[in-house]
Amino acid sequence: MSGELLSIDLDNQLIQEGYNLKRVINYRTKHNDIFDDKFVEKLKLNIPEIVYIYSQNSALSFLNFIKNYQSESLWMNTNLMCISEKTSSILNEIKWKKIFLFNPGEEEFLLYKI
Repeated sequence: MSGELLSIDLDNQLIQEGYNLKRVINYRTKHNDIFDDKFVEKLKLNIPEIVYIYSQNSALSFLNFIKNYQSESLWMNTNLMCISEKTSSILNEIKWKKIFLFNPGEEEFLLYKI
């Protein structure tokens, strides 16, 4: 079982190794398109110094939020922390202070690099 969007094509890799399996999609991601106006205004007034992104779906959702609310220029002083290069590549069109890649469990060690 997996989500609709895959970061690794594990089922085909296992089939090539001789396993007999069928991939079943047990969830799909639906991104929020509309956010509370008060939340958006407060966020625009106080953009965080650090944002952690843990999946490609989260990156897509965040990028959609930034574009929908025309806040691309507000993130230039924010450090983007991503779990993988694939995840960070989705957000490359936004100008960040720095982009860091991390392994799960190593998030807090990046704080010392900032």
